[in-house]
Amino acid sequence: MELQTSLTKIHYMSNKLFKPLLFVLIFLIVFQLFGGKKDESISQDDILISAKSKMVIGKDVILEIKNQSDSEIRIANKCPKNPLVAEKYINGEWINQEYEINPDRCEGTTDILIEPDSKYTLNYEEWGWNLFDEEGKYRITLNTTIEDNIKSYSHEFNVNEPSLLRRFWTEVFFRPIFNTLVFLIKIMPGHNLGWGIILLTLIIKIILLGPNHKALRAQKAMQKIQPQLDALKIKYKDEPQKLASETMAIWKKYKVSPMSSCLPMLIQFPILIALFYVVKSGLDVINPDILYNTLKDVNLQTINPNFLGIIDLTKANIIVLPIIVGGLQFFQMHLTLGKTKSNKLIKDGKPNPMPMMNNMMKYFMPLMIAVFTASLPAAVGFYWGTSTLFGIGQQFFVNRSKI
Repeated sequence: MELQTSLTKIHYMSNKLFKPLLFVLIFLIVFQLFGGKKDESISQDDILISAKSKMVIGKDVILEIKNQSDSEIRIANKCPKNPLVAEKYINGEWINQEYEINPDRCEGTTDILIEPDSKYTLNYEEWGWNLFDEEGKYRITLNTTIEDNIKSYSHEFNVNEPSLLRRFWTEVFFRPIFNTLVFLIKIMPGHNLGWGIILLTLIIKIILLGPNHKALRAQKAMQKIQPQLDALKIKYKDEPQKLASETMAIWKKYKVSPMSSCLPMLIQFPILIALFYVVKSGLDVINPDILYNTLKDVNLQTINPNFLGIIDLTKANIIVLPIIVGGLQFFQMHLTLGKTKSNKLIKDGKPNPMPMMNNMMKYFMPLMIAVFTASLPAAVGFYWGTSTLFGIGQQFFVNRSKI
């Protein structure tokens, strides 16, 4: 009986909380992707360099340089050499580290100028992957001239091996999805990023077609029996054990499992997050260790980020794409929630909270997705829109089928 009561609670929470929680988690993860904690301290120095104090081998080393002086500072262009002085702490002393990238990538690079009270974000990219490719303690130093005085400003950080969980995530989800996207772009005429994302999304959707279809049918079945479940809650409001047993009996009668609609979402969740990482990381400059050997020869500089010549998928699109994606999400929510008889008053003249929550989700979630789309690179919203469009077709098919 304890198990039955627990399952009843799980069903109730999954219907009311799981989907909103899923979207909130996505929001928090995306926010973290573009934020991240930095080792910042209050300082009166003319120059403040902030970055993470702990990093993982293979991840980008990103510095934020803030000019707190009254003078403009200049960072001389040293390309193909690394832009700032990099050192590693070995046997009690700092040893200089240098790396040169392909000189072809230096075309168009100039000195970096930072105005007073301004910030500049410096991504070490390929330099960092090679300079900081071993565990240890490192230091990056900016030497500049302020008011005719040469001054030095440094940031120290530790580089560690990736954890077992991070390696699992990279090898099982991120790396396969990333390499599949690169392969699809490679074989597409014009090497277009947009068409690559569309094909990748369709492949993933087709692979998960079975679990998704089962989940949608289970969701529809739950909507069908919801009025009976609501009636049980009233009838046995003071008998939780009886409520649990009767609820289980209805599930058994209609061959419905409350977890069947949750598990496919749990399967898709890490794939979804991996796709966010893929499009967030960018494809023009990546760590070559992420690519499989068969794709090492791909020239990432040839990838075309413009879809149909009207949208740059590497930049945020704050109007058109958010409206389209938000509209598609609203239509999908409309099809998903459907119409049930559970919108009747069921207790003491008070409205059933289920339709109230459904309406909140129906309008709030598309709005939130539209905000995501406007604040992230367009490639993320482009993926979401493609995935939602496919989901609309699948939901429409399920809604027309008999349960």
